[in-house]
Amino acid sequence: MKPTTARLLTRIYPRSWRKRYGAEFEELLESGRGGFRTAANIVWSGLREHIFPIRGLTLDGETASGRFKSLCAQAPWVVFSLAPVFLLTGCYIAACLILWIGWTIFLPGSETPFGVGPLHGMTNLYFQCGKYFYGSAPILAGWVIAVIAVRQRAKAVGPFTGFVLVAWIGAAARIRASRTEIPGGLGHIQMDFVLWPWVQNGHESLVYALVILSLAVLPYLLWRIQIVRTTLS
Repeated sequence: MKPTTARLLTRIYPRSWRKRYGAEFEELLESGRGGFRTAANIVWSGLREHIFPIRGLTLDGETASGRFKSLCAQAPWVVFSLAPVFLLTGCYIAACLILWIGWTIFLPGSETPFGVGPLHGMTNLYFQCGKYFYGSAPILAGWVIAVIAVRQRAKAVGPFTGFVLVAWIGAAARIRASRTEIPGGLGHIQMDFVLWPWVQNGHESLVYALVILSLAVLPYLLWRIQIVRTTLS
């Protein structure tokens, strides 16, 4: 394998791992064969090391890591509730900005970017990407909760509280855009939140919330299953 490729693959691993094993690992890669399969295995192993680090490795910033772990234990509502809400809020602001940019560039004369008829080409691709980003934002926030819970070995109560909160916000959020009906807001775009969306919108909002919850909690459930299997084996 080329030295440059070996160095890039080694940098996928956490800094603490590289500090202890990096030099030897690079030499091993340079002396061995390359190939797509080898690179894919190294990438997977490096990402897994970020989530399931080898015990005993220390960093210069270990104090900060210890403080974060203590915060997860002493105030889980901060890590698993407030942090995902702020992350989800940032994603929704980005989604509104994406909608406004597309509305301004591709549909400058329309009253609203919603329901304007069939879109084609780059216009359709742009708005579809924005739509999927908006719809997947609660799931991404849930995956952040799952990663934090896995890395910190958190108890189930804190993460599940965050999962439920993210699913409820995802089902309650609505984006409205109209030049006449919304004179203010960010470029005539406004976000509304319905406190009990399944009461106003029926079973569709409840199903949507359950779908978000299921997809968001899936990585965490898989990790818990792996822990049980390891314990029983």
